[in-house]
Amino acid sequence: MSRFRFLWAAALLIAGCEERSDPSALPSPGDVVHLLSEGNRGNVAATSEGATDPRLRPHVYPMSPVQTAHTVVDAIERMPRWEIVAGRDGVIWATRRSRVFRLVDDIYLLLLPAHDSTAVFARSASRVGKYDLGQNRRNLTELWEALERQVRQAPNHR
Repeated sequence: MSRFRFLWAAALLIAGCEERSDPSALPSPGDVVHLLSEGNRGNVAATSEGATDPRLRPHVYPMSPVQTAHTVVDAIERMPRWEIVAGRDGVIWATRRSRVFRLVDDIYLLLLPAHDSTAVFARSASRVGKYDLGQNRRNLTELWEALERQVRQAPNHR
């Protein structure tokens, strides 16, 4: 790798580490639906109804959207290197930082009422690079596992 390419790659990594999230940039529910419709690619993992990979299917919880939102926030607040940025109108924006390079992934959750339950759709995307080596799918796995633990611990679900 040439010295210029190395310096450029290092600058991109540093830029990805230093970016701060602006809560006022929270996307609308329609924006999240659009992002979800773009599907998966090298550095993005998004849920969809017909996904063959269980990590990429929306999850349904037997709670109201408000209860589900509280459960999501409680679960994420307990997760290392995860942070809630903002939430409103059925959209929750969280970030996850990697251990080594402190790279940031943005996770958008869309909570939709489904009869007497709430469906949670999710999209995890890297801020830097074209490929994530599967990290965004792992982010969704980590999220679903944390939500399942939180649901089991909730007083009205014991």
